[in-house]
Amino acid sequence: MIIKLNVGGRIFLTDEETLSEGMLGALIKHQNPAQQIDGHHFIDRDPDTFRWILNYLRGSKVLPSKDSTDIQLIMEEAEYFALDRLVVRIQHMSCPSFSKGDNVTVRGSKFTIMSVSESGYKVTRLGKCFQVNASENVEKTTIEVGDVVMAYHKPSSKRLAGICMAITGKNHVIQFNGDLGQEDVKDSGVRF
Repeated sequence: MIIKLNVGGRIFLTDEETLSEGMLGALIKHQNPAQQIDGHHFIDRDPDTFRWILNYLRGSKVLPSKDSTDIQLIMEEAEYFALDRLVVRIQHMSCPSFSKGDNVTVRGSKFTIMSVSESGYKVTRLGKCFQVNASENVEKTTIEVGDVVMAYHKPSSKRLAGICMAITGKNHVIQFNGDLGQEDVKDSGVRF
């Protein structure tokens, strides 16, 4: 179903499914005839900023630079329209919660952050890289005894898979696969 919006005097047309999130979803589901003008849902907000909100709801990942005034206006509108994922993404752009080298848990799996971008994090787990969106629930974690990790193996001069057997201060005892045995590895040489 096509929805007609009058935002600050500018007409926007979109699909009902696009507006399913946050306050806009509630506006469409619980129509108030007092808020309609000529069959258009009236929203007294800035139309120039609203176009960013609507494009986000349509699936766009493009946002203005974190240093622009537009991003602050979009943040205000995202909070107003209760678009929590967009709020989290903008907060991440302005001040990421984690840094390169941090160990994190995402959807129950542990990763190490390799790099930080405006859209999220590039993470690694057992030598494979993944992209984690900034709107995902990312929590800080630590390497624990029993974790499968990638650790620097001195004799072969490369990172190999192993199991963390013990932790003493900033050193980890890693049991490497096969006949490679155990080795003490500094914290900086261990990651997921």
